[in-house]
Amino acid sequence: MDRGEASALDFLSPEEMADPSVTIRRLYAGDRCRLYEKFEPPFFVVSRFEDVNHVLMNPTRFLSGHGQGPNFVAPAGIVSDPPMHTFFRRLVQDDFKPGAIAALRPRLQAIADDLLDAVAGRDAWDLHDDFAFPLPVTIICEIFGIPTDDLAQFKMWSDVAVAALSAQDPAGYEAELQRMAGYLLDLVRAKRGSPDDGSLAARIARARRDGGTITDEDAVNLIVQLFVAGNETTTSLITNAMMRLLADGGQWRAFCAGDVDMNRLINESLRFDPPLLAMFRTTAADETIAGTPIPAGTKVMVHYAAANRDPDVCPEPGVFDVHRSVRKIMSFALGIHFCIGAELAKLEAQVMLQALRRRCPDLSMIDAGERIGPFLFWGRRKLPVRSGIRP
Repeated sequence: MDRGEASALDFLSPEEMADPSVTIRRLYAGDRCRLYEKFEPPFFVVSRFEDVNHVLMNPTRFLSGHGQGPNFVAPAGIVSDPPMHTFFRRLVQDDFKPGAIAALRPRLQAIADDLLDAVAGRDAWDLHDDFAFPLPVTIICEIFGIPTDDLAQFKMWSDVAVAALSAQDPAGYEAELQRMAGYLLDLVRAKRGSPDDGSLAARIARARRDGGTITDEDAVNLIVQLFVAGNETTTSLITNAMMRLLADGGQWRAFCAGDVDMNRLINESLRFDPPLLAMFRTTAADETIAGTPIPAGTKVMVHYAAANRDPDVCPEPGVFDVHRSVRKIMSFALGIHFCIGAELAKLEAQVMLQALRRRCPDLSMIDAGERIGPFLFWGRRKLPVRSGIRP
């Protein structure tokens, strides 16, 4: 075991920010459960599939209600523990069930074609800015009944919320978060005072708990959580998958020729390049994982990306294999906190990949662009490409 490699673990280093495989290699060179002291407050990290599974499947021992980022926050919405979590998840789950999601396919296809039509006259364009971000933001706005007049504003707020989750000092993002909350508070009050338009925001605004309408704060927190989760994952899923396919032109050509199974590609991208590299839980009492004692009230990072590359559950885990049959991946978490938007993310990915395959078979990557900023997340915030657009 290379202890020097293990001791070099630094989630914010340029090497690890540029390539999650560096982090994974350093995690596997060290103990299964280890204390990470380069963040305040320090936290423990688990990286093997067995240990990540253990934490996620024991939600009464490893809590979400203190925040799923490295900082301690008050419980809110679905980022909480039962019974609060149970109430809010049941409130919104019907909009994210497979049947409701499948009904969105025609609308998603129309959005995808509109976006590609908009860049049809350009030789070079950006796969993130022009395609991967506007589609999921548009559809989540429509689900909530939020006007889509200024997608860039909503994307900026979503990015701020993601950055604050990972930040050593979230205070620098507070002003924009308050502006977002103010906008959504106005929306909630408008939905509550108007005839029901069938939107998810209207249902949240009218929801009742403990004999009364839920508070404005609860409604806003829930919408923020679902809005951010409803676009960030898909955007990075698409940019990550396309970055891998286009880095080797042969893989993109094989995909366009129908030689790559769509669902296997999506699952392998989720395994190899999970948009969310890790999340956190907090110990409810003293715990021991792999012989390492963890005090009560301590943050534990569950590293999805590392668990996805555990050689005990995945042969040749460091190889991006579009033909792989993936059975065990952690990218949407597990248990009661399994990502409620997983079906939506996969459908959006299918629609976007199908549209690109049909209309941009000569697509090529100009360069690898730029990664998104927060260390817990993995995706491209820029991915410049070149292609003609077929009708």
